[in-house]
Amino acid sequence: MSYFLPKRRKPGVLGLAVLGALAFAPLSVHASEAELKALINQLQQRLDAQDAKLQSQAAEIKQLHEQTDQMAALQGKPASAAAAPAQMASANPVPAGVSMNSTIPANSPAASATANAAVATASPAPAMTRANSDTSFGGYGELNYNNYVHDGSRTQADLRRFVLLLNHQFSDRLSFNSEMEWEHAVTSASDQGESEIEQAFLNYQIASGVNLKAGLFLMPFGFINQSHEPPMFYGVERNEVETRIIPSTWREGGIGLWGSTKSGFAWDVGVTTGFDVAKFDDPSAPLHAIHQELQLAKAHDLSVYGALNYQGIPGWTVGGGVFTGNSTHDNADYKANADGPDLSGIKGRVTLWDVHTRWQGHGWDLQALYTRGTIGEAAKIDASIQAFNNATQSTRPYVPGAFYGWLMQAAYTVWEHGNMTLTPFVRYERYNTQAHMPEGFAADPANADHVATMGLTFSPYPQVVCKADYQKYQDNHKNDRFNLGLGYMF
Repeated sequence: MSYFLPKRRKPGVLGLAVLGALAFAPLSVHASEAELKALINQLQQRLDAQDAKLQSQAAEIKQLHEQTDQMAALQGKPASAAAAPAQMASANPVPAGVSMNSTIPANSPAASATANAAVATASPAPAMTRANSDTSFGGYGELNYNNYVHDGSRTQADLRRFVLLLNHQFSDRLSFNSEMEWEHAVTSASDQGESEIEQAFLNYQIASGVNLKAGLFLMPFGFINQSHEPPMFYGVERNEVETRIIPSTWREGGIGLWGSTKSGFAWDVGVTTGFDVAKFDDPSAPLHAIHQELQLAKAHDLSVYGALNYQGIPGWTVGGGVFTGNSTHDNADYKANADGPDLSGIKGRVTLWDVHTRWQGHGWDLQALYTRGTIGEAAKIDASIQAFNNATQSTRPYVPGAFYGWLMQAAYTVWEHGNMTLTPFVRYERYNTQAHMPEGFAADPANADHVATMGLTFSPYPQVVCKADYQKYQDNHKNDRFNLGLGYMF
């Protein structure tokens, strides 16, 4: 952009100004040469002062234009993936869609809203808007409509999520990252809505490619857990495997080291809080039922995790991760309140691992993922639950010894025009949340299924999506549904 800067007046123009002034000045016809020179000097000083004022005003206008350009660029352009965490490749936040386990193809609905991640870990946000030079904010949200084919009474519409992100850069190396979420529109004692903090952590860049994070952050597993904004995944609903087996959005409190190498490896390791098996109440999503979300989390038993991904070949990601730790916390729940199963002498180690791969290029986006979890000493835990149920006439559910899920997904962008894209996709997944039950305890067939999903994503702008899909549940037909969704991130 060019800016207007007033030029210095030429001598000819100055001479005309002087002649005009002389023509109207109340001078005596007998004015001396000294008086004329004094008058000319006075006029020259006035013209110089006016020039200086115009130059100052032009500089201010130029500065305002530059600030406007910078704000527009920041609103429409994400932070560089090479400089931020997972969204962070240094100390600066990167769009939440960039994760250690995923990259965004040029044909993706969110292509211009995020950078292609060569590194990543715990992601706080989508492309952030600068509030000032140190503080930035962003957000995302989604509104979904689910029409159940075989039972219209279950059909519903929901403002599923409304999320705000607030980050602050203390220095070139130290930053704070946070994510605040409201679910289901209304939060109160009598409503189903929730208000929660999904992330709140500090990140410090120790050296190039090495970072330290501490606080509440997302675990680096699967494709969606760190990249869960609506423009970042296909389908109105998050897939079943990365909801029931990997408990999206799964976060823990702790400390971690993460970074990347020039050869294309991205890594993330740490020590965090873990699960609390005494809270188990939902066999359809075992780990979601016992994750603590850093809400007065029991911390006698800490857990460790590690994730490694290779992204050295453009468009291709392959990797995996593992998380493990005991889950009874020295029987803390029973000691605090005896109105529950007694798990004394039981460790209940929870382990979850996943492997995944993704290829993106030439309009294609292909994914595959397998994940499996176990709960140690499940037989002893279920015996304690059974004794509690018999004594109190309760119906608490029993813990599975193992659970798993896998998926394959393909998407192809069939149409592009400017910022607009149209991308159909298909996905096939299988899950079983009670793959292994201790002897004497039966599995519920409702907790295993094969699901086929086919749908369409239209993106009028890279950070906005309109979605439609149909899901067929092969074993539990009552769950068949047609979905519509709107989503955004900024």
